[in-house]
Amino acid sequence: MIERTRDPGLIEHRLLELAYTTDARITAPVLAYYAMCSIEDAEQVLDHLAARDRIQLEIDDDTGVITYLLPDRQKLTPRDEGPPPSPGALATFHPAPLALRHGRDASPGLAAVLSLLIPGAGQLYTGRFVAALLWFFVVTAGYTLILPGLILHVLCIVSAASSAHRLNSAVTRLHLLHGTP
Repeated sequence: MIERTRDPGLIEHRLLELAYTTDARITAPVLAYYAMCSIEDAEQVLDHLAARDRIQLEIDDDTGVITYLLPDRQKLTPRDEGPPPSPGALATFHPAPLALRHGRDASPGLAAVLSLLIPGAGQLYTGRFVAALLWFFVVTAGYTLILPGLILHVLCIVSAASSAHRLNSAVTRLHLLHGTP
């Protein structure tokens, strides 16, 4: 009997393998089949990566099928280097947000204050570069009509604090998964 996995790191590894060694359209059921996990676990990994702007999602207007796209995807020849890397090794692939580079949790308060001073700066602090740019431009455009700008600025501040909370909980889950402090 084939053993199913629930390990998000292993599912992400299999996603990268699927994306860069095949031409298959990436959907949650395809990833679940390829990674030998449940569709729900595949959806969680894909949605987490999409929320962090690591992959993009596209919804077909006719069928409603959600397809996930990796930027600059190209087919590579699989390498044969033994067992796959540990999930912790995959987590270090992306540059760490500013707070984590200094060995501490992201501060929701600091993220909020940064976004209060400059819209989007709190998102930048938590490593969400695309969100930072979008918040900066949307809030700046909203200020042309004053009230929408104030409302958007408050939403930007709340979003920055929420980003820091999500980042901290993801780091905590990763530490628990690997048994590191």
